[in-house]
Amino acid sequence: MRLNLNCWDLWIRANEIQICQLFPNLIPNAFQAMEHGGILEIDSTFDDDRVHIHLRDSGSGIPEEIRQRIFEPFFTTKEPGKGTGLGLAVVAQILEDHLGTIRVSSAQGRGTAVHVSLPRSSETE
Repeated sequence: MRLNLNCWDLWIRANEIQICQLFPNLIPNAFQAMEHGGILEIDSTFDDDRVHIHLRDSGSGIPEEIRQRIFEPFFTTKEPGKGTGLGLAVVAQILEDHLGTIRVSSAQGRGTAVHVSLPRSSETE
């Protein structure tokens, strides 16, 4: 795992419990896609209005035919008992509730990139 986070002193207005659910739902997917090892890179950028967090893995990628379904509740490619299919649906809902966005790009055999964006806040409450 490689981290390059540049947003330690930036603020977002958010429900802390919900925001803390984002990455425990995103990161395991990346590691599971790299079942024979690989690299997960997480970095952040920002502009005047938003904080952007980028996750890139060197895993197997998401097949095009299922990419449109990955945020559907209960959709999973895992064997029964290995996953609920709720992780990415929860992430998408939390981001929607916080006026955030998520974008996924992937190519089979070349990994997946997930881009999360949240509005910045000037308040430090």
